[in-house]
Amino acid sequence: MKISEEQKKINRASWFFMALVVVYILVVILLRITGLGDSITMVQNVILSQSMIFVPTIVYIVLTRCSIRETLRLRLTHWAMILLVPVFVIALEPLMTLINALSLMWVESGTEQISTDLLANHPLWVSLLLAAVTPAVVEELAYRGVVLGTFRHSNRLWAIITSGFLFGVMHMNFNQMAYAIVLGIMFGLLAEATGSIFSTMYAHFCFNGISVLLGYVAWHIGPLRDAMEQSMEQGSSTADLRQTVSMLVSPAVIGLLIAVAILYSLSVLNGRKEKFTGLFRKQARTTRIISVPLVVTVCVCIGLMVFFEVAY
Repeated sequence: MKISEEQKKINRASWFFMALVVVYILVVILLRITGLGDSITMVQNVILSQSMIFVPTIVYIVLTRCSIRETLRLRLTHWAMILLVPVFVIALEPLMTLINALSLMWVESGTEQISTDLLANHPLWVSLLLAAVTPAVVEELAYRGVVLGTFRHSNRLWAIITSGFLFGVMHMNFNQMAYAIVLGIMFGLLAEATGSIFSTMYAHFCFNGISVLLGYVAWHIGPLRDAMEQSMEQGSSTADLRQTVSMLVSPAVIGLLIAVAILYSLSVLNGRKEKFTGLFRKQARTTRIISVPLVVTVCVCIGLMVFFEVAY
């Protein structure tokens, strides 16, 4: 049976995700064999991890000659996006914190050490550049650009859910994966509401940037720094996490409703109301997203996360 051009593009995006994971595994093995992993600094670690995504993404874009406008969707949006996206991100914060607290009941934090090292030992602009600006550009090009921009040749809602799931899995730890999946899906909806990944780059920057700014302020205020250090040493008890969860349920629901309202408003402002609401109507589908390479790669990622959780 002849494979359509759309299906070929989707298959290539699946292989692209596999390539990202293969590069990650090879680099980890190389660092272990050479012993460089023991001496690498936190800044070098962040740069290396982002390079492992950025380089394959650029190679893929060059080799496939994918459309900058149709696949990557690097196009301008309504100016109100500048004002509404930060509100969208702030509205989602209670939900992300809730999911994070729930995951911490079973697994260790995946970002606490990296964040603390950056905030304690580097200027604010370095922390923002490495933890907010770089991921916003690199990860959005890969996941809302190449992956979602290609998968949407199939069912668009399913493409958003799948790309969000892959975005979470690629973080390679269960704690980050839990909230990154939901965040990835919300960013995917934002891309569809605005028709541009500039909006998701901005949202990604705001989400990480808010965390960096709050952490930086807290770290440079004596009593708050002491509390942060104590929290890192002792961790959060199950009782504390349960209390956090119970306190955040209502704000998370309210925040999610506000975020959805903002998505709808952005779709109207960008002339994409019908396309956005059409996500939730039945769509004819002649292509499929799920493939053997994709399933195998996801299984490998989950296997690695289980190994890291048990071993470390």
